[in-house]
Amino acid sequence: MKGIKNATYDRGTVKIQFDKDQIVEFECIWLRDHCRCSSCYRFDTFQRIVHLMDVPDTLIADIKFDEDHLYITWDDNHSSVYEADFLMKFDYKTWIEKRKHKPKLWRGEEIAEKIARVQFKEFLNSTDKARTAFQSLLDYGVAIVEDVEPTLAATEKVCNALGGVQHTMFGGMWLVHNKFDHADTAYTTISLAAHTDNTYFTEAAGLQIFQCLEHINVNGGDTILVDGFYGAQRLKEDFPEDYKFLTTFELDAEYREEGHHHRYSAPVITLDKMEEVKQIRFNVYDRTPMAFSSREECKAYYRSLKNLSKYYEDENNRWQLKLKPGTVIAIDNFRVLHGRKSFTGNRVLCGSYISRTDWLDKARTLGLIE
Repeated sequence: MKGIKNATYDRGTVKIQFDKDQIVEFECIWLRDHCRCSSCYRFDTFQRIVHLMDVPDTLIADIKFDEDHLYITWDDNHSSVYEADFLMKFDYKTWIEKRKHKPKLWRGEEIAEKIARVQFKEFLNSTDKARTAFQSLLDYGVAIVEDVEPTLAATEKVCNALGGVQHTMFGGMWLVHNKFDHADTAYTTISLAAHTDNTYFTEAAGLQIFQCLEHINVNGGDTILVDGFYGAQRLKEDFPEDYKFLTTFELDAEYREEGHHHRYSAPVITLDKMEEVKQIRFNVYDRTPMAFSSREECKAYYRSLKNLSKYYEDENNRWQLKLKPGTVIAIDNFRVLHGRKSFTGNRVLCGSYISRTDWLDKARTLGLIE
């Protein structure tokens, strides 16, 4: 482990040299705010004790160090000790790199050989197998759990292991069939264009879970999956103006049925502060009628959505598979679009949503992300 080689203090800034290539500077206010003594921090709750307003703008009276620690005495006689490995984490480039999500883009059938396929019992009982499934979700936005009893209860066990069932107006665990239980095209037999769910929610569901419970005399009905991040990347390369439009223009979406009216506006492509794609909100069915500030904005709306849709409708970019009883598929609803071919016969799916907060919580406890 790299330790502290030198530490100097000058006009409110502490400069620490960890090695020839790593020099990190800390402001006094940051160091005081991050004091880990028992008066300032509780290690049993991982929380600060001192309110932000009570963090004093003190200066350093004395500074010492050894390879493993930085020792500071403040001008109000408070003492702080910092571990070297704690301070090293806050080199900005290192800190931001660890928090960057690095998805592996894919197109078409190639994804079938890359995603994780884990057995039901092993997924529930093995940390290594759980880690494999979650890593697949992080990398590709898809993971499969096999040998699951084709029941709502067994599917719910998978959902709970993935983070826990998210309750919406559709319920917790739900069935998808052609009885039109809700005012949604999913409850029909017609084809569904590739889309993400919940574009009308303030926060769309994080994962979409499906298992086929019944598959009797069915013709068609194949599931379609598309990497939304891949489509966004292609749009950026081929139509940069449209890409910029969809990252800034807030598209309005809504869901209405008796007793419910959800509505939300957000960009189709959401970027993080590093300008990397972090979410796709794309659903041709949930768009609401909108007014535009100009003719140019109206034209850009239709042009950019159609150009993005070309990548999502391209057969070469799609993975088409037949969901069968015994197989649960988990889909990252912030990234992967799903659709369906039209069908005849008796096709019943069960499934659920899992919030992004909850499934990423699981991924962190498995040590896969910061």
